Amino acid sequence: MVVSAHNVTTKRDIVKELQFVTEGDSVSNAALYGVTPSSSTFALVGNNSEINIQPDVQHMDVSVLGSEDVIEAVKTQSLYAFTIRNNPVDLTLWKYLWNSSGTGATSPDSSISFTYSFNLNGTEYFQHIRGARPTSGTLSVSRGMWDQNMTFIAKDITVPTTSTGDPGTPVYQSAETASAPIVHSDGGADPFTYNSIAYGERSFSTTVNRNMAVMAVNGETDITYTKATDRSITFTADVFAGTASSETALYTLYESKDADAASYKFNSSGPITLTYANSVITDYSYTHAAGSSDALIESITCRAESVTNL
Repeated sequence: MVVSAHNVTTKRDIVKELQFVTEGDSVSNAALYGVTPSSSTFALVGNNSEINIQPDVQHMDVSVLGSEDVIEAVKTQSLYAFTIRNNPVDLTLWKYLWNSSGTGATSPDSSISFTYSFNLNGTEYFQHIRGARPTSGTLSVSRGMWDQNMTFIAKDITVPTTSTGDPGTPVYQSAETASAPIVHSDGGADPFTYNSIAYGERSFSTTVNRNMAVMAVNGETDITYTKATDRSITFTADVFAGTASSETALYTLYESKDADAASYKFNSSGPITLTYANSVITDYSYTHAAGSSDALIESITCRAESVTNL
């Protein structure tokens, strides 16, 4: 038997880029969770570079006396997760991870519906993700475009189907965004400050993690509800040593464990600035290497107590 040739699916076959719409504040009104609003207008996530669907459909094998074989497999629950990677054109989606709970729209209180479509053997198939909340994410830049990586937990990820599947008459974005991704220079000169001092740096990365309470009940195979419970914020920077009048400031702050303000300007238009409160340097290092012609770099890792909503 020879496998016949068919129209394989590649990156070219994405038809409608990954896009999203808020389901509303499903903490204030739990009935909104996992329900895509009717006739929604979706917004593009950004310049998409990867969508990784990770369904975890669990089952139990049934073994009985009198048989050497498993006689059945019983589905017990479905746990859905997915990750995305893109070059953001704004931080709208990031707000659902970054902003503090209890602030309604564009915060973890608002669950999200996603959709996208792709060709399978020349036919467009739609896949929908409902009841999504972000559990972690990293935003980073290094002399180029900003990268955004986010992981979500969801109530449901549908099996791809040829019907649109969303209620009413949804308005999908049918083409990739025409907006250019944000690059390192869009924040202007001296985007990074620590303890009110501007530091030159060659790379910056910030990570937010959120623990999620998950309601999984007997009688339902899908999770019933999720709610963010806590948040941790860290950032790292590779700083050029020897800032004028502050040559040893970062080393001194690492030793003292002082809690200081910090910020990084993402974009001068807006402007959009990542603002951190009570940051403590938790790790500090630099290397003198005889064979290196690079400038001396102070690498710092910081933990922030909180951040300002975007």
